[in-house]
Amino acid sequence: MRKNRILTGLLLLLAGGLTLSSCTKNDDSTIVLIGTEYYIDDILSVIPDTLQTQFLEAFGEIPEGAVPPNIEGSYLVEPKTRVATNVDGWPLSVIERNTGLRFATQHNGIVVMDLYEATDRVTDTVFVMGNGNKFTVYFIEDKSYEMPLLDQTYHVHMERGIIIRGQVTANGIADFRLATIIMKTEDDSDGVLSQYAPGSYFIYKDGDGIAAISEW
Repeated sequence: MRKNRILTGLLLLLAGGLTLSSCTKNDDSTIVLIGTEYYIDDILSVIPDTLQTQFLEAFGEIPEGAVPPNIEGSYLVEPKTRVATNVDGWPLSVIERNTGLRFATQHNGIVVMDLYEATDRVTDTVFVMGNGNKFTVYFIEDKSYEMPLLDQTYHVHMERGIIIRGQVTANGIADFRLATIIMKTEDDSDGVLSQYAPGSYFIYKDGDGIAAISEW
């Protein structure tokens, strides 16, 4: 009888240990499943409500899940090809400057991302979700920059949602998509600079079908 009680106790401790190993501390009093931490924003916070149906049809699948694959590494989007936009007058199948991506220090639903576009470089802690070898990275970029024009320099502030999705392979990120969504822009040019309307989006893919592993 005593042996049965000891065995039952050991089994309960083992079960409790397994449960805790799949959870993480969310605050001082709550334990939550990994991937549901309070500091992880919902993917739809990056996409304006009025835009969601149109954008999701153009962007395609957004892999979700609380256990994303390991995406750490350095990748190059070459050639970066525009495949969709809702801005009039912007043609498709246009090749833009290459984009470099670097992911590091991945932990639960967050990862540090280094994004290099043209002459613009951003380093930020971003959200990642997914399942199996498919993933989605997303965040809201808040940046200020200067825009020289003729003999005047204007100051611009922009907020844009960025969404990246793909499938991890031995050679890089397959089925790669990168989208930027304008959320807010303002400047001191008094109308001299052209502004994208909130909700303007641009979607890109890698023209070779894979964002290859590359130390750019």
